[in-house]
Amino acid sequence: MSRFEANVFAQPELIARALRAPLPAWMKPPRGKKIFFVGVGTNHHAARIAAWLWSGAGLDARAVHSYDFVSRPYKLSKGDLGVFLSHRGGTKSYTVKAEAMARRAGAETVAVCGAGAVWKGPKRRLETCELEDTGAFTKSFTTTMVWLLRWAGKPALLAPFPRAGTSLNWGPDSPKVTADTDLVLLGDGLREWVACETALKLLETAHLRVRAYGLEEFLHGPHISVGKGSLVIGFSTVGETRWDAAHRYLDTIGVPFLDVANADWLAQILWGQRFTVDACRSLGLDPDDLRASEPAYKKALAGL
Repeated sequence: MSRFEANVFAQPELIARALRAPLPAWMKPPRGKKIFFVGVGTNHHAARIAAWLWSGAGLDARAVHSYDFVSRPYKLSKGDLGVFLSHRGGTKSYTVKAEAMARRAGAETVAVCGAGAVWKGPKRRLETCELEDTGAFTKSFTTTMVWLLRWAGKPALLAPFPRAGTSLNWGPDSPKVTADTDLVLLGDGLREWVACETALKLLETAHLRVRAYGLEEFLHGPHISVGKGSLVIGFSTVGETRWDAAHRYLDTIGVPFLDVANADWLAQILWGQRFTVDACRSLGLDPDDLRASEPAYKKALAGL
């Protein structure tokens, strides 16, 4: 079993542990504050989902990519709150730079990272789980979401997490893909970021050609790009009628569509992780490798 797969199946226990952990004394719902969730990659997807759910809970939250936060720069004031997501921390990442900028501006800051991450500076930090031992992150994403949604102070937001063990085995069979499959992932609402997170896992580990869109964005223009050799997967909200238009369009042009519908966004995330494991296995790829064994990629990655 790859480390990636082991981490996927370790998540129910890690989630349960995060749900049981005592809350820090300072962790109260930050009402009346302007809140920024800041991250890159998987952490940006976590930031997007957290901002969506916090906003629905009546909090003034938004998500910003770490590079954008640093390069604009965003103007935080005293009393604003920045929540910076970087599993490994470090010293050179844009997320770490963003947190330092916000702190210098007088904003409150919280670092969300893995246990033992090197991240000097923030006075407040949340440690989510042990550090990831492979490059495609899974368990740090789900445990980060536990902590962020506990912080919001709305128990209903936590409903998906106690059933993570069941959700991990939920869903349709993984579709068969080849290295030439044109894979398009769609999601409505916050599920756009479920689609983006699943696409990132497939890109990193299985090196598939994957594109992810919000449902309405796909219907606006990219729908014209799918055809022979395409497979569309929808992470849909149960009862969202806008999917009917996508179904009709894809049926008319003969493009297969797999609907991964569920009222539980976490179940869809976990299905995407299992699909990634299955795709790597069918293609004969090690999801822990991330092309480090290929000399040209190894050299190129060292340059990054």
